[in-house]
Amino acid sequence: MPLGSRPGRGESTRRALAAEVERLAAELRGPIGTIDDALAALTAGEGLPAGLEPEVLFAGGMPRIRPVLVVLASRTMQGAAETDPQAATDVAYATELLHTALRLHDLALGRQHGRRRRAARRVLGGAAHWLGAHHVMLRALEIARRAPTPEVLGDAIEALREVSEGQALGESLRRRVATGHDAVHLAEGHTGAVFAFACRAGGRLGGAPRPVVTGLGRYGRHVGVGVHVAEDLALLERNDDPYLLAGRPALYPVAIAGERSPEVNVLWRKLQASPDARLAAALRDAVREAGGLQAGRELLVTQSWSARKAISTLDDTPARAQLDRLASALGRAA
Repeated sequence: MPLGSRPGRGESTRRALAAEVERLAAELRGPIGTIDDALAALTAGEGLPAGLEPEVLFAGGMPRIRPVLVVLASRTMQGAAETDPQAATDVAYATELLHTALRLHDLALGRQHGRRRRAARRVLGGAAHWLGAHHVMLRALEIARRAPTPEVLGDAIEALREVSEGQALGESLRRRVATGHDAVHLAEGHTGAVFAFACRAGGRLGGAPRPVVTGLGRYGRHVGVGVHVAEDLALLERNDDPYLLAGRPALYPVAIAGERSPEVNVLWRKLQASPDARLAAALRDAVREAGGLQAGRELLVTQSWSARKAISTLDDTPARAQLDRLASALGRAA
């Protein structure tokens, strides 16, 4: 059976996690409904640069995982007071802006005259100076300043620092072969940094002490890395547009397979230089034969376990149990 003829483990993991998120969102429909209203304004373009096409940024729907993480993290303390809905909305909104800035940067990556970069210019309405997503990042900081606890702004700045370091690493990986360590570090500075901010800021809103906030941040980082690797696997497991596959600066399964087989690195460099369906198919086969897909699944399980361990000492509350179920879903389908 061809590799792309049925959902692979990466796609199965994403679906399992999405199902769990939607179930939790239904249970949290009060605060999540308020957040959804604010995020709907974001998709309509509120707070974004003039000329931006927001429907392109949110193609395929808007995942609720980041707002769900904010709300659950705010409820992890035993006897915690109900979080101010407006404060939760502001934090979720800032988190989505950070995510949006990452998407803008990702769209702008690629060969100077390649299809990916031309698409980015269309999305940005020709405003090339927005390619660094600085406007969106500044907007996220402005909103974070409105949080009732000043530490949220510090968390947002720290997340931006991590994201900037991750972007610098991604650019450097365009010029050299990535190791497995590089790929994990890239995921930590991408999805991991955004998820960690959502969990830390949520904990701040709930009045959690520093050790709890730290544990929530570790939880978010591990879940974020797991989601990032699941996306890597999904790209490799399905026969999709080779431009999507070549557009990421590094994929963990490819990096691990490249450490074991020089052929993988040769194919990966060729694909990045000239995205082609035949090259993509050859790369997928080489990665699978070198054990890259299996290594990716093993990392998913490890990240799931580490996320659960990070919150194991928190108060035994329904919110902690729900966070644990989310992390379990990440590893269960792997």
